[in-house]
Amino acid sequence: MNKETYLQELRKGLKILPQYDREEAIEFYEEYFDEAGVENEAKVIEELGEPKILAKKILVDVVDRKYEETMAASSGNALAVVPSPIVSGAGTSAAPQFQQVQGTEIPQAQGAPVFGAQSGQYTQAQGAAGYGAQANPNYEQAFNGQPAEDKKSKKGDQPSALKTLWIVLAAIFALPLSPVIFALLIVACVMIFVAFIVLISFLIAGISILVAGIGTSIFGIVAFFMNPAAAMVVLGGGLVCFGLGIFFILGSLALIRLVAHGLAKGFGRIVHKRNRKNKAAQAVA
Repeated sequence: MNKETYLQELRKGLKILPQYDREEAIEFYEEYFDEAGVENEAKVIEELGEPKILAKKILVDVVDRKYEETMAASSGNALAVVPSPIVSGAGTSAAPQFQQVQGTEIPQAQGAPVFGAQSGQYTQAQGAAGYGAQANPNYEQAFNGQPAEDKKSKKGDQPSALKTLWIVLAAIFALPLSPVIFALLIVACVMIFVAFIVLISFLIAGISILVAGIGTSIFGIVAFFMNPAAAMVVLGGGLVCFGLGIFFILGSLALIRLVAHGLAKGFGRIVHKRNRKNKAAQAVA
């Protein structure tokens, strides 16, 4: 496997993420490959591990970062993001340090890159790579937040509430979980599925009432020329159905969005706590 194949596999593993976050991650590791040099591609690939495993770690770190940004923004300070524990052996240099060995450059520190507190800043860490461990100050929005900079490039890339929930759930199942917690999460997902089925049923009912209201209103307008009194009653009933249909549709969509947003935030908190716990354990080790 070479650099191109590795990054291609990594991109496939990150396809669930919004395009901006996916490209940011790919650019980060592509730059790391370039700085290591062609002669060290095999060593870098060995350090990073399998693309699928690295993609799961990136997914968890991105969701963790988004949760921190959401909490920081709600407290009125979009940049007050809690820094993640730096794992054992991490440094603070602005780029990976290299030393010359027999005419080639190899990383001086052991381990793969960890994305630092600012965009483009690297630190060396022992173990697997982590992307997005701390927030990028130039990226001040969460999945459903408003972009602070690069509005044109990011605004169209904001996922819906349902897509955000899907991303967060994927991040949870990417974490190392005990069988008990895994079983509880499966039960929770089934309950969430049932809840959304009920909400979708309300949405379908609203559409049916709306269609019935439109049909009844048209019939009332046509009958107005034959029996005005009866036509007024029919037209009034049709307009009532039309209004109820609009109410059910807009209400159902609002509830779906509200529930999805609340669940994404709650599960994001779980990802945040588990990720902090895992990194703290790595720091102790």
